Amino acid sequence: VCQDTPGGAAIPGRPEARFESYARSFAGCGRHVTREYRRSYARMYEMNACKSHATDNQSKALYASRPEDLIGRLVRLEALEIDRHAKDFHDLSCGEAHLEHKPYNPKEIWAFLNYGPFKNVEELKESPIFVRKMNEAGFAIVENVSNRMIGVVLLNHDDPENLKISFEVPVVMPSFESRAEPIEACFLILDKLFALGYRRVELAVDSQDAARKRVASRLGFTKEATIPKHMVVKDANRDSIIYGMLNSDWTKGARNFLYKKLHGAKLLKLDENNNKKENEREERARLLAEKKNAEKNGKGN
Repeated sequence: VCQDTPGGAAIPGRPEARFESYARSFAGCGRHVTREYRRSYARMYEMNACKSHATDNQSKALYASRPEDLIGRLVRLEALEIDRHAKDFHDLSCGEAHLEHKPYNPKEIWAFLNYGPFKNVEELKESPIFVRKMNEAGFAIVENVSNRMIGVVLLNHDDPENLKISFEVPVVMPSFESRAEPIEACFLILDKLFALGYRRVELAVDSQDAARKRVASRLGFTKEATIPKHMVVKDANRDSIIYGMLNSDWTKGARNFLYKKLHGAKLLKLDENNNKKENEREERARLLAEKKNAEKNGKGN
């Protein structure tokens, strides 16, 4: 599982830290995703985990307590839990001043959704944000540097038989809408979904919701159709724009486009070269194993 060469300089006094972090994240991806995904995710995890003794300690502690979290450079995704996330999400989404962020009109983030804003935490707990159906999932977006929750991202209409699922634009404070953190959260989810074998991810946006339409464009989704009177939202008709992304879109350009936007051309090149080298190494190992088996069988005969 470990790479032959670590992705950077060793942490002083911890020569094995990079190998351990790579192996830990590679194994944590599970066996149901592609090996290319596991390598890419593990290399990025290693790079972020091994910046210092502090980040190494933090990554070990997080993995020990929450091995299923998806961890990126800027944010990590935690499965939504009422006790862990409800109060924090209410505080950041109610429109009042929150930490260093100024107050805002909560309609800026809730006006085009069929729920919210919420009067209190108890009302939020009973909403579709936390009361999810069997074919739905929700994730808290947590900033790595501050360990603060900055929003949520939701999945719904999971259809494993047809390998498709619906995705919702993250709900974040207006001050985060144009930043990289929500985009990385989307990248982490999309990369995992396509690595799991999903063929189509769909996104439905209110035709009047300019902010979420911009996000769909930034992510590389294709506008497919407009459905008039698709829904009734807060006692008003909603025309929905349907966006789609196929697995072929992701592998043929959308993934690299987002990866480069988030991490730069240099890291994208390193990611591509690492996967190419690992594929070649595994192919050599496979051929060598076949040769040895053939020789062994030949001697036996």
